[in-house]
Amino acid sequence: MDSISRRLNQIEGKATEMKEELRNHLEVRVKRAVHELSEYLKSEEVRARFNSWTLDEVPKKGSSWKETSSNIAKVLKKRLQEIIEQWEEDNQVLSDVRKSLFQHSQQWYNIVEGELRNLQCAVTNDELDVPESIFPKEGLTTAEKVFIVVTSPKWVPVFLIKVLISAPVVGMVEITNKMKEIGRKREYETDECAFMARTSADYLDDATKESVLKLFVDDQMKEAELCLKKIEDRIPERIEADKMLYKDLSRTVSHLQTKKQEIYQPIMDQASNIMGRLAVFVLKEIRAIDISNEELHWNEETSPCLGCESFANVYQGQMRRQGEEQTVAVKVCREELEERNASPILEEVERLR
Repeated sequence: MDSISRRLNQIEGKATEMKEELRNHLEVRVKRAVHELSEYLKSEEVRARFNSWTLDEVPKKGSSWKETSSNIAKVLKKRLQEIIEQWEEDNQVLSDVRKSLFQHSQQWYNIVEGELRNLQCAVTNDELDVPESIFPKEGLTTAEKVFIVVTSPKWVPVFLIKVLISAPVVGMVEITNKMKEIGRKREYETDECAFMARTSADYLDDATKESVLKLFVDDQMKEAELCLKKIEDRIPERIEADKMLYKDLSRTVSHLQTKKQEIYQPIMDQASNIMGRLAVFVLKEIRAIDISNEELHWNEETSPCLGCESFANVYQGQMRRQGEEQTVAVKVCREELEERNASPILEEVERLR
């Protein structure tokens, strides 16, 4: 039971550590994706494409400047979305971030699940040694990737790996406010293409700021983070459930120990009495006394005491046999021989012999 409790605590500690590692992994990957997207949007190729407009591409004039400026904002938004979608399709940066998060989350989930399953197997199989598994530090192996597909919880949607780019909302407030300025309507009506080129350049300058793109990438990761949050919530629930089972098992074991003692203690006491009587019989009736009192000389009052124990005292004595005398140690039990102490005395004699 101590091994089970210790192992559950180890699994819980490692799960907390792996959760922190997963969050750090996501943070690093998002930061890298933001930087790559920002560098791409700042490239001369993208700027030339984004800021070039023909009369067929400029938005239609509305009945009011408010309607026209709204159409301009929608066109800029749509063009940026198309550029980012093409970048994602060519490079799969955001998809890779979500895929990596998904795989690492699944690996974390499966590792903890496997540890708990191994622990349960050890308990149900009555193994005395609870396994002390080593958590892997490397990435997913091919076998683990296959295992993930097979064991993925139903509440984890695999489709989250694929990114559906949402329309960026970066820079729209500032651009809309600029278009409300006096004279912008007249400027637009004078040269629509030139107006769109200047406005789109301002819009792209705002859009390429990493602080702005961070919000955009975070938004793309929102569903993946919800998936991660589900796993983060499920693991502690899973461990806590096993802890509750452990407590129930502890109470059951304690109850069984009490019942076992109630059943077997009287039998043990009866067996002990029988063994005591047998030991007395052996010592008095069967075992031959191979040293007589005439050969052994010692005195409890005058002989030197060599040692005191809870069971007996040891004195120095003399033994004379076949005309020769030698110094011996005489171990003297403190209590008289009876059924209660006969078995320990018999065991002590055997050890000394």
